[in-house]
Amino acid sequence: MEPEESFPRQLSSLERALLLWVLPADRPGYAVYRDLVDRFMVVGEGRRGEGDYILARPGTVPDVDSPLPQLLAFGLVRLPTGELTISVRERLSDQLEFEIAGSVPQVTGQDIETFPRWTYSTWMPTHDCPICGEHLRLVPMETVSGRKLVLALCGSDQRIWLYDALSGINYLIPMTGFVNEVVLQEPAQDRRQLPDFKRFFAGLEMRSDAMLIRAFASYNRLRTRIVLGESLVIPAEGSVSWFKRAARRL
Repeated sequence: MEPEESFPRQLSSLERALLLWVLPADRPGYAVYRDLVDRFMVVGEGRRGEGDYILARPGTVPDVDSPLPQLLAFGLVRLPTGELTISVRERLSDQLEFEIAGSVPQVTGQDIETFPRWTYSTWMPTHDCPICGEHLRLVPMETVSGRKLVLALCGSDQRIWLYDALSGINYLIPMTGFVNEVVLQEPAQDRRQLPDFKRFFAGLEMRSDAMLIRAFASYNRLRTRIVLGESLVIPAEGSVSWFKRAARRL
């Protein structure tokens, strides 16, 4: 039987390395989270069981009663003994919850860099899917003031995320809510069926950018995955996006 952990404690070298990896330094939106990793200590366990912890100032009582914050960053490391995943939640006041799941190896943070790994956090719109390496359906979007975003959809892995050019953050988008909004954009006769993820991803290329942008705008108004403070521009069908115009200049 393993001894019970005592808190507060410092992050292990492995925990620190994994956290900083999925919160890359070259993305301004992750800077505040990296600062919390540098300044805070592990003050207790989170609400998801083994491997889930809360970072905060020493003396802080972990808040495990508030709704679980949305996922901010995620990564996976492939080890000889299996897969190790790291998840970081959006901050809740002055607390940061993270989870390391899998068989935690007896290695240092430096050792972990030698194993195959991927994270959404370093993805750019010029890259293929970080998981499977397949091409993605990219939907460029912009707000009325010109803030640039890209919605990325992977049919192979059935994942959706949003790249914000201002912060550099890649926001993971829960599929159910978004696909529900896409269904509402379809003709009335097509809305009778319950959302089917396989059907949705199989028909990605048949859906226009304008339709997917309308669906995301509606989804974000209801569930606020990213705070924009202004409306998204809904392009005319067949119009050339800012992303395609930029690609032509390369």
